[in-house]
Amino acid sequence: MPNKTEAYAIVYLAEARNDYQRLDGSQKVFVDKGLNRIRKFGMQAGQPLAGSLINCRKLKNKRMGLRIVFRQVDQEIQIIQILAIGKRADKAVYRDAAQRLSQFKD
Repeated sequence: MPNKTEAYAIVYLAEARNDYQRLDGSQKVFVDKGLNRIRKFGMQAGQPLAGSLINCRKLKNKRMGLRIVFRQVDQEIQIIQILAIGKRADKAVYRDAAQRLSQFKD
């Protein structure tokens, strides 16, 4: 559960946790700052996505080419799920997020 300074709890898909582990130190600094922003602001922290990721949002760092793709999974207890962390090159991070999200569709 979130603590007093955090409005949202964050959970990771296993694949997104692996994405994070593969980052180098400077990339992790950006991602950690982004995750803190998501904990504080939830879905207001990022920009909306479209298509198969319509209910998701992203935080980005253009210089590093990194994106964090996330969605809110429970409206009552305010859990934000991290779907993917990675580079935008050839939209790979968005393809990964969409593929991972499709696991939850009927």
